Amino acid sequence: MKRTVAVDDSLSPIKRTLEREGYGVTRMGDVKADAVIVNGIDDNFMGMEDMIQNIPVINAQGKTAEQILEELKAKL
Repeated sequence: MKRTVAVDDSLSPIKRTLEREGYGVTRMGDVKADAVIVNGIDDNFMGMEDMIQNIPVINAQGKTAEQILEELKAKL
């Protein structure tokens, strides 16, 4: 089954890596996402907190696309 990951708009290289690896990529706020990748956790993210429950949230800040991919695989 193909997993869907919501990715912050500013993380285009990560989106491409995930798509190449067979993941579906969607926009932030998609309730069908299996995981969320954010570019740092800030006040805007905290407003989404009640929407994101029981799915992995990965902070991409300071990480390479490969590191994020490995973390995603470990959490899904």
